[in-house]
Formats: sequence, structure tokens, C-alpha cells
Amino acid sequence: MSAPRYKDVELPRIKRKSNSWEGKVIEYLLNHPSNKAATEFSMEALTAFWLPEALEGQVSSEELSLACWSAIEKLEGKLATIRRIAGIKKLPSSDTTLFSASPETVNPTKNNENLNDDEQIRVSTSDDDDQTLDEDSDDLMELELSPEMKQINKLFGVE
Repeated sequence: MSAPRYKDVELPRIKRKSNSWEGKVIEYLLNHPSNKAATEFSMEALTAFWLPEALEGQVSSEELSLACWSAIEKLEGKLATIRRIAGIKKLPSSDTTLFSASPETVNPTKNNENLNDDEQIRVSTSDDDDQTLDEDSDDLMELELSPEMKQINKLFGVE
């Protein structure tokens, strides 16, 4: 008895203008110092971002849970890298994340042309890992959860 054969799936090529943000990302991945294939970086990112939704209703709840935790771990790791690059320890409460359902990429910008140096984003000098927060802390900010995070919280019974 032979093993079942699965068909290959393929994502069509992606082409962007080199001066766009997406073009700069593609150029960076093509010339990454690790010499890892750009397609591998792309698949890692796609999988971390979309795996839970791709598996929802297709696999056991145990496998879905493992996939969700894996995706969360990878995305949180990437967020830590982004914060390190930008020198951001804690996101200011005035920042919001916008999601676009359109296939076009939007280059989000924070309108700070009219702000002086004191009004620019301030970077916390404390290490978030060393802080102990109690429930009475006024420093906590309320963040709106993304639809994906709401879905994950619902999946894990977190309200």
C-alpha cells in the first residue's frame, strides 16, 4: 500500500516597484546576509500570519491550538525585533494599528510634521521584563484587540 499523494500548491510570483515599501522588503530578502532563499523568508512570514486561519475547521482543536501558539510566538518575536530596531520599549497610547482589507498596500505614517522634539514619541528607558505591574497601575493603556486576537482569545476561552 503506497502513501497518499498530495498535489503541490504554488503561489504566483510577486512583483513590486523597487521604491515602494514592499519593493524594499523584497530587495532586502533577496540580498539577506544569511543567504537564505527569499521564498523561505516569505513562507515563514505567511505561515506565522495566516496559519491559524488556514487550519481553522480543517484540523483537530489540539493541532489548531499548537499552530496558534506557534504563530503567536513567531509574531511576538518579530514585534520584539521591530521594537528593538525602532528603540521602542512600550507603544505610546496614541498609536493605533490600521488593517486594510484591500489588496493595495498602504504606507502608514504618523503625522508628526508639526510636532516639536518634546512631543515626538518617547522611549521608555525601563526594561519591560523587569517591571512588575499591579492591577492598580495607571500606566497601563487600553488597546483594541485585532479581530485575529479576539478570535484567538475566544478559541482559548480568554475574555
